[in-house]
Amino acid sequence: MNIAAGEQALKIAVIGGGISGLAAAYTIQEASRAKNLNVTVFLIEAENRLGGKILTEQVDGYTIEGGPDCFLRQKPWAAQLAGKIGLQSDLIGTNDKQRRVYVVNKGRLVPLPDGVMLIVPTRIMPFALSPLISIPGKIRMGLDLLVPPFKGERDESIGDFVRRRLGKEALEKIAEPLLSGIHVSDPEKQSLLATLPRFRALEKNHGSLIQGMLKERKLAAKNKPVSGNGPTSLFLSLHNGLNQMVNKLESSLQDVELLSGHRVNCLERQSQGGFRIFLSGHAPLDVDAVILAIPANDASELVEDIAPHIAAELQKIRYVSTATISLAYRKSDIHQPFSGFGFVIPRKEKRDISACTWTSIKFNHRAPEDTILLRCFVGGPGKEEMVSLSDNEMITVVRRELKALMGLDADPALTRIFRWEKANPQYDVEHLTLVRQIFDQCQEIPGLYLTGSAYEGVGIPDCIRQGQQVAKKVLDFLSEMKPEITVG
Repeated sequence: MNIAAGEQALKIAVIGGGISGLAAAYTIQEASRAKNLNVTVFLIEAENRLGGKILTEQVDGYTIEGGPDCFLRQKPWAAQLAGKIGLQSDLIGTNDKQRRVYVVNKGRLVPLPDGVMLIVPTRIMPFALSPLISIPGKIRMGLDLLVPPFKGERDESIGDFVRRRLGKEALEKIAEPLLSGIHVSDPEKQSLLATLPRFRALEKNHGSLIQGMLKERKLAAKNKPVSGNGPTSLFLSLHNGLNQMVNKLESSLQDVELLSGHRVNCLERQSQGGFRIFLSGHAPLDVDAVILAIPANDASELVEDIAPHIAAELQKIRYVSTATISLAYRKSDIHQPFSGFGFVIPRKEKRDISACTWTSIKFNHRAPEDTILLRCFVGGPGKEEMVSLSDNEMITVVRRELKALMGLDADPALTRIFRWEKANPQYDVEHLTLVRQIFDQCQEIPGLYLTGSAYEGVGIPDCIRQGQQVAKKVLDFLSEMKPEITVG
């Protein structure tokens, strides 16, 4: 498709250079190339680097992830994008032969029973013999087969859902610690429909979680690919860390004007349509459409003057702070060998860390052969004060916990701390209703769009999907604004 001769380029600003903003900018670029559209895209990022919470450091042979370390293969958008930009051969899976996760129970590491899928037991004997859950707790979990399915469509908290179907002990010892590693949320406030709609679907379609998981497991085994077009494990990453995707996307944005290190200070709505963007260290930009791919609280500040009602709704999306602490140890200093992907810690254990990933066991290419790399997590709901500790205090706390739980008393060969202050959005009950209201209100401001982890999924695949979807919406809007353009 062509723009009429002399037609002025359409201008789109993507504010925020995290993975959602990158996906949006890349999608607009590729669609514009394919359809010969005269579109100028500005990607504006306040920091001097792109990627948002995706942050990989290469240090002395270690590949250290500051934020997420992997993504779900079952949500295809991340792997698909990696393939499009030439990273298919760099995708790696987890070392599933060592796929064991532990749960701290009364101060000891207890293996999660084999066959537990998400939070649902699907194999009888490993579950029956496990010391993790008491006999009454096991009986209560088994009653899921008899508990009637939920009636209606309303949302409920993860805490209410798991107690209703599997009981209190399953919530405290399995669901809360496992799910908090993904969503960093309080299960008593966390929305079921916004974070785990699959559970509601299993309940409604099969009558129970156990029955539903068993049927899905059989179906997955039947449809398992025979040969590989890449790794088939549940979680995927990249050979040199997730920053590979960020770097590759950045180098692929040849038609996008990248403005990193420039903070947007003000957003004005123009009387003739479009927006004027005022940013630090750069002349104002006049654009036809704006995509805000930034945290909801930051977006609220930018739209306060032009849409105070939207700003107020955005402020309702809460955020919490977390930190990750990576520590490397020489194998010769470790006297109690261990294997597995790591451990999670229920809140009732009252520990100062919430989980620990054994990074170099979970993935290859993460540490020199004579060392092991671990990553601990602190902060989150009710424990945000931990993020404010000094580096020395935080390392001291983490080492004390590793000694108590793993018997690990050696001096680390390397430590690295990453703080994420108010960076984790909380999907409270009825979150999706709130998001729909916000998106509906944005339609009153033509050319204004929101995307990112605050809205319809926090993981990398969901953020990419949202960025791609909003890119199409923007191009559809511009095709309506300029009748001579059509966007397929």
